[in-house]
Amino acid sequence: MSKAVPSNSASAANERVVNAQRDAIVLTILIAAVLLLIWNGSTFFANLQIAGNFDPDVRIASTALTLNVALILFGWRRYVDLQHEAELRAEQERRAVVLATTDAISGLYNRKGFADRAGELLARSLVSGDHVAVVSCQVQRFKTVNDQHGLEMGDRLLKEIAASLSKELPGHMVIARLSGDEFAVALAVRPDQAERAEEVAETLLKIVTRPYVFENRIIQVGAFVGIAVAPAAEAGVPDLLRRADIAMDRARNGRIARPVWFDAGMERALLAQGEIEQGIRFGLENGQFIPFFEPQVDLATGDIVGFEVLARWNHPLTGIIGPDIFIPIAEEIGLIGRMSEQLIGEALREAATWDPAIKISVNISPSQLADSWFAQRIVRLLTETRFPADRLVVEVTETSLFADMDLARSIVASLKNQGIRLALDDFGTGFSSLAHLRSLPFDIIKIDRSFVADIHSKRENGAIIRAVTTLANALCVPVCVEGIENESTLEGVMSLGCEIGQGWYFGKAMPAEQAREMLATSRRTELLQPPHSSAAARA
Repeated sequence: MSKAVPSNSASAANERVVNAQRDAIVLTILIAAVLLLIWNGSTFFANLQIAGNFDPDVRIASTALTLNVALILFGWRRYVDLQHEAELRAEQERRAVVLATTDAISGLYNRKGFADRAGELLARSLVSGDHVAVVSCQVQRFKTVNDQHGLEMGDRLLKEIAASLSKELPGHMVIARLSGDEFAVALAVRPDQAERAEEVAETLLKIVTRPYVFENRIIQVGAFVGIAVAPAAEAGVPDLLRRADIAMDRARNGRIARPVWFDAGMERALLAQGEIEQGIRFGLENGQFIPFFEPQVDLATGDIVGFEVLARWNHPLTGIIGPDIFIPIAEEIGLIGRMSEQLIGEALREAATWDPAIKISVNISPSQLADSWFAQRIVRLLTETRFPADRLVVEVTETSLFADMDLARSIVASLKNQGIRLALDDFGTGFSSLAHLRSLPFDIIKIDRSFVADIHSKRENGAIIRAVTTLANALCVPVCVEGIENESTLEGVMSLGCEIGQGWYFGKAMPAEQAREMLATSRRTELLQPPHSSAAARA
């Protein structure tokens, strides 16, 4: 990595002008003093030869000559001091620029230094016609190194990585540490040699992920790398770095252990996600998220026993949008809790006027179960909507229990104390189902639709459902099966002893007015008849 050099700013240029003017004044005074010394000296010696040492004119000339010499000595000393001061100031400026553009730990360029030097690289590439490539790298598990071995060990690892990068990558490349666990490399490549950027990315990945030994301890981390390249005239350094970061995010989200090239589709997807984020925030403020209701049926009698509440986005331009579009983004930006509370509140207000025997099931996200105030929030919604607690079923997925089992147990106990029923959703897809059934007082077990889809073609699926049903019967806990979409599947799950079912066979998720109409008009014979059209997937 080349050393950082001071940049020419307007203030520095002005200061140099001031220093030059000052030096010119001092030099002018010195020259004038020297000329005056010559004139006084010639006058003194002329008078001395004519009048002798005791003539008054001689004594005056002698005094003037002495003062003249003193002035010259003082001026020269002042000039030397000013020059020394200017050199010190210039050195301090150079050091300030280096500190401002260099990462203190690794010795590589920091974000500002990278922008400056990569900008210079871009300017040179404009003249030569080269392309500019930026490689972005994020270290994986670097925080774990700090947590397990201390911050000092983390700093040592960064220094070793930086030293290896500076040694193994060519000196004409701009290498930087942009933040705690992010590195970047900028380089010029010929238009017909874009693969050179991928070679550099591969080298960067190998350097970062190789094992490093410190005092008989082996430290090894992972990394994700993204690459962006463009003609120098078509993209600036910030744009290239942003694109490389987008590609690196794709590698991280996909757990891809190789460099990922940026393409325009990634940027379009990111822009679309940004629009969805803004739409979610606007929709929450304007009540655009509404509950849909999917019926749950007693398989023995055909009666509707409840509805599962599912989220829908009533978008003013595109109409009803399914949850797979906005739920993951709402979770990512931390708005899933607020959205869920709005939907639950609206669903409870609607269902409060329905048949008192109808249960309402609501799903909660893992982030909600990690909220120690979640039980209080649910109780507040029940109070505001005047909805009986024993008619509410809170569905908890197995995966949401993993983060903090003690907190989950506390929240579950608080909900149970209020009379709220609990369902273990997506049973069988987690890793400790039996332990959860033993330690948490669930009222319903819901078998995931993945076990039902191939119940006739895969014998193991039927065996799993039968085993779960047998276990649930022993615990006196009813089983609800999701994903019943045809009569054949219905007959299969009924033969295995399941008690409650839901799926498109009984009706798609529907808005509140249709659910009210269904409750008012449906009969057992209607619900157990095959639908007019087969469904291939759940709403």
